[in-house]
Amino acid sequence: MIHVPQDPCYTKLKEQLIAATGLAFYADRDERLTELIASRLSALGLPDCSSYTDFLADRKQGTAEMDVLIARLTIGETYFFRDEAQFDAIRNIILPDVLERNQSSKRLRIWSAGCATGAEPYSLAILLARELGHRIDGWQIGIDATDLNRGFLAQAAEGKFRAWAIRSTSDEVKRECFSKDGLVWTIHPRYKQWISFHHMNLVASEFRTPWPDGTLFDLILCRNVMIYFTPEVNRRLIGQLHNSLADDGWLVVGASEHGLDCYQSFRTSDVTNARIYQKLPPALVLQEVTPLEVAPLEVTPLEVRPPEVAPEPVAEPARADLEGLRQLADRGDWQGAAEYGQALLSRDVLNPQIHFYQALIFENLGRAAEAQRWLRQAIYLDRNFALAHYQLGLALERERQTPAAARSFGNVLKVLASTPDDAIVTAGSGLTATGLKELARTHLEKSSVA
Repeated sequence: MIHVPQDPCYTKLKEQLIAATGLAFYADRDERLTELIASRLSALGLPDCSSYTDFLADRKQGTAEMDVLIARLTIGETYFFRDEAQFDAIRNIILPDVLERNQSSKRLRIWSAGCATGAEPYSLAILLARELGHRIDGWQIGIDATDLNRGFLAQAAEGKFRAWAIRSTSDEVKRECFSKDGLVWTIHPRYKQWISFHHMNLVASEFRTPWPDGTLFDLILCRNVMIYFTPEVNRRLIGQLHNSLADDGWLVVGASEHGLDCYQSFRTSDVTNARIYQKLPPALVLQEVTPLEVAPLEVTPLEVRPPEVAPEPVAEPARADLEGLRQLADRGDWQGAAEYGQALLSRDVLNPQIHFYQALIFENLGRAAEAQRWLRQAIYLDRNFALAHYQLGLALERERQTPAAARSFGNVLKVLASTPDDAIVTAGSGLTATGLKELARTHLEKSSVA
């Protein structure tokens, strides 16, 4: 094995890779990066980092090799309707505002920046078609989806997903919007008609877009992308996204990307459990403004929230077991699912999976503290419950308890260290040990940057 860390040209190569991709979290994560470079040197028969730098500089071979590197350096952690609160804001605030303002032109254009394997743009297409179809009949709709990873884009264009990617999707949406063949769920073609997938490097020295100059968007989503970049890159990128928005257009970023000091030219709106940004008209950029309040559009949401009034009686699932619990959760009857889970626990209090599902249910009920308590109970009953450790890490990460979250993600790796790569993890709905380890590593690396 080639000793990359001792190579005198390694530091320069690393700097060039970070500059080309924007993946700044590798600046102090040498172990993983040197391992990857060593494997590529061996595969290409190259002796050292200097020769690899020359290889990457070759116009033909270098482009293909950079795609290989990017595919190995990036992880497309994504699922349909990720961050329900943000999709509620898009459904109830952003789209009603845009549709009202664009009534005369009847045009709507959206950009999903950093779309990974496509769950985000397809979620937007499903939302538009199912909930706003009556309002956009005859409109010109365009959803441009971009990513740095060409492999992700190829998967996205196919529209094929495993169960883990649609874990937050109701049975109704699954039946209407997907077809199932074995373990693969394929999105119906009608939800592809508005979407175009493009390769794009958001941090390239020249901000080259795959669409004509002057194209402006009504909504841009750039979520969980900037956490990988340096503050300088983020400052420049947010300015470029601002320039790509139409006047009064909207920007949605990841939940951990609000602390940046780059949103002065936007109006900030805090809605329930979400923060969104609207481009200010030039005359107002330097003025003090208050958050915009927009009357919500009355539509039926994809994910049903706990009702504020007594619900209609729901028939109890046929099977009084975990499958019955999952059926209630899939319907969106979170309160009913919580009560059903409690009944299961009265008969099988030492079952860690029941505690785990109770945690997910209480998370959807908005009761985060109780959700954490259920997760800790599941882990107490089964120290090797890898997915429970991972979900606890996510919960702690949302509360910005970074050291504690890192410990939970580290526990995932410890628990799965001797597990076969293709083994399905407990309660993982098809998620393999390899997939969960990669997710845990990604969050550990984010923690080291934070």
